[in-house]
Amino acid sequence: MTDATMAQGMKWLGLIGLALAALVGGILLLPEAPLPAARPVAQALPAPAALAPTAPAPPATPAPVRPSFDVARIGARGMLVSAGRAMPGAEVVLSDAGRELGRARADGRGEWVILPVEALPPGMRELSLTARLAGGEPLTSEDSLLLLVPEPAQPQAAMAVLLPPTSGSAALPRLLQAPAEVAPERQRLGLDIVDYDEQGGMRFAGSAPPGAKLRVYVGRDHAGDAVADGAGRWSLTPDQQPAVGRHMLRVDQLAAAGSVAARIELPFQRELIPDDMLRDGRLIVQPGYSLWRIARRVYGRGPRYTVIYAANRDQIRDPHRIYPGQLFAVPESGTSAESSRSR
Repeated sequence: MTDATMAQGMKWLGLIGLALAALVGGILLLPEAPLPAARPVAQALPAPAALAPTAPAPPATPAPVRPSFDVARIGARGMLVSAGRAMPGAEVVLSDAGRELGRARADGRGEWVILPVEALPPGMRELSLTARLAGGEPLTSEDSLLLLVPEPAQPQAAMAVLLPPTSGSAALPRLLQAPAEVAPERQRLGLDIVDYDEQGGMRFAGSAPPGAKLRVYVGRDHAGDAVADGAGRWSLTPDQQPAVGRHMLRVDQLAAAGSVAARIELPFQRELIPDDMLRDGRLIVQPGYSLWRIARRVYGRGPRYTVIYAANRDQIRDPHRIYPGQLFAVPESGTSAESSRSR
């Protein structure tokens, strides 16, 4: 073995010895005291904070529900059956121009039935509802019920129409009881309502088989088309309003091929209350006027006719019968009849 080889071997032995010394020294530097026993993991975690008791949520206050009509039917000799909905437990009052006809309490489902004890006299009248919960404010119905109570000799002419609000609603009048000669169950295609909106425009409504396509004519002029909904009701407001006067209205039910499957023709009278009908708080009754129509034109709501009636009791025996030539005082909108008389 040469000297160089021996020197190289000694060098490697020295490096190995230094590494072993460093390893031994590192082990000797560790603490000689025994390590503490390991604690269970569950003890190392902090105890969960106690949950604060949650107060029960207060019961939700139900939104107020205005009373409404669902059913109205005039029977023999003017006896009325009416039913509808209101807040469960509310006391419902049925009124005719402020005069109570009957009252009932809505059951747990909010349903009520009122059968006035007295028969309604013949003529046109408009009924309304008021409902009140114990300790609550009274709620009045948005819709009103227009009744035509027939003379005893013509019981088949009885009619009941549900009138929607005259403003802020797109709903149309709905027939609850039709005269017997045009009852939907006897004649599927029918014209039930010829009405005026708050701007004085005419609108027609009636019955037909669900989904039926209808074409409406005023005289020989095409007034428009309509489609019956799922309940068999249709309505139309003509773009071109009929002129004032008497007209013949024709409604054609179209078959799939475009032919006429059914047809009805009925006469009607277009009336117009002029814009200057009211002058200095007074008006002269013209043909075609009614207190309900005047109130809707002047006040924007038909039930306000009671204001005009109260201001002219000395001239009006029956609010549903007024005559051309009568001169009526018409209080300002929002002013009671009593304050108008005291001026």
